[in-house]
Amino acid sequence: MIEPTTEARPGAIAQQYRVLNAADAALVWVLKWSGDANHVIANKLGTMPTRVADILAENTHLGSKEQAARMVDSRN
Repeated sequence: MIEPTTEARPGAIAQQYRVLNAADAALVWVLKWSGDANHVIANKLGTMPTRVADILAENTHLGSKEQAARMVDSRN
């Protein structure tokens, strides 16, 4: 019989993170403009904060800032 354990070992199973696409990248900008911190955005999108930081530094998903601006403008 397997006995239950109360000891959880962090890191025993690697956490899975989403890879962000172009639509997600535009959403990152919108969330940032609405005041969310990078780690909060990452948590909402199920990804790593470094991926959010890369988008905001415009290292990845070039053009997502402009796409986000168009999305915000079209809603107003």
